[in-house]
Amino acid sequence: MMQSGKLIALAYNSEAFQQEPERLHDYYFQRLRWAKGNYQVVIHNFKHLFNRSNWRVKLEVMYYSATFFWFDAAIVLSNIIFLSNIAFLIARAFNPALSIPFTFGENNTAIMQVLLINWLLMIILYLLQISIAMSTQFGQATTNQIWIALASYFTYSQLFIIVSLHAVISVGLDALFHRDGSVWVKTKRFNN
Repeated sequence: MMQSGKLIALAYNSEAFQQEPERLHDYYFQRLRWAKGNYQVVIHNFKHLFNRSNWRVKLEVMYYSATFFWFDAAIVLSNIIFLSNIAFLIARAFNPALSIPFTFGENNTAIMQVLLINWLLMIILYLLQISIAMSTQFGQATTNQIWIALASYFTYSQLFIIVSLHAVISVGLDALFHRDGSVWVKTKRFNN
């Protein structure tokens, strides 16, 4: 619709209800299905960044590409650095000669600056994404909600990265082995 120049109306006062799965296993695979679908849509529409598409389409594709690829890659990088430092701290207890690879000492000022800027941009992008979503619902874009969104960055988004990595790998393997990635397993909600 956007490609043809039409605008999509926003019904800001509409409400949607969702029934969450009862078991963690079912919840995981529901989120995996959604993440995989999001990656497929972004990859399929990435070509619109470089053709004569409507500027709104380009903006949407750029936004979702940044959200689903740059943000996730930054979280993975952040986690690798954190876990590497923890592993070296533990190993250092047994071998004091080991140096921690990603320290913010005098010798690694450039690394510190790049990683700090990356981390801050990652959090700002996350908060911007949540704020945009909240601003579409009347009364949701409050200071309290921003604090909750910040707390969710350190909890939910860290757990979601496992789902996201699984989805990226699955989409990649679907393309590599020419599998039909559109076959979904229906979410089980109740034991009836």
